[in-house]
Amino acid sequence: MAPEVHDFEIVRRGYDRAQVDAYLALLAAGTAPDAPPAFDIVRRGYDRAQVDARLAELRAAGGHT
Repeated sequence: MAPEVHDFEIVRRGYDRAQVDAYLALLAAGTAPDAPPAFDIVRRGYDRAQVDARLAELRAAGGHT
């Protein structure tokens, strides 16, 4: 299966990109994480609102978040 492409904007202060990518990779592999996501806020991270919206979409579609 090809990796999912995330079109999140990179902003001055946002979610740690590696953490978000790893979390979404777990979801894509069908692995339900034990705890809700808690991403560090870093310089040049993913836009928080966009990531939160994507996680809400996955939650609404029945995905584990």
